[in-house]
Amino acid sequence: MVDIRVARRYARALFEVALKQQLLQQTADDLASLRTLMEQSSEWRAFFYSPLIPRDRKVARLREAFSTQVQPHTLRLLELLVEKRREKFLEAVCEEFQRLQEAYQGVVRATIESAAPLSETEQNALVQKLEQSTGKRIIPNYEVNPELIGGVRVQMGDYQIDGTLRGALDRLRDHIMLEIERRGARVANTE
Repeated sequence: MVDIRVARRYARALFEVALKQQLLQQTADDLASLRTLMEQSSEWRAFFYSPLIPRDRKVARLREAFSTQVQPHTLRLLELLVEKRREKFLEAVCEEFQRLQEAYQGVVRATIESAAPLSETEQNALVQKLEQSTGKRIIPNYEVNPELIGGVRVQMGDYQIDGTLRGALDRLRDHIMLEIERRGARVANTE
């Protein structure tokens, strides 16, 4: 299990350096390339994540392979992860950096669930409404979930908008149960 707080510290430091040097997009591209390389190359993945390979050998190989391919501060991140034996944090650092970049650029990723597929017109209208209400650019990810019965549920980070029939039924059930408990408590108090 990766401690997200550690990954956030590394990502925040890298983000601040990239922002200060006005190399935010280049750094994001570096991290995307590294993620792709790790996903596609089992040799690189095995090399980078292996605890058996000495740190100095890893750092030398990283410098040899990436010194002309990535920004110096991105290479330094890789070196630090190796030197501190925190290679397993690379993926989380990449994700956290992307989140910081999107927040800085006013972008929000939204997961939009519906009981049936939304038409392109409905998708565009919903995204436009979300962008108006948040003041941010929305990158939508659409999912179909028949359990919702009808309507739409939108998840943006920790914020959720539940306009589904399933959500309305759940809220109605909770309200009825709460009312039954209140009335039961009142009856018990009067006896």
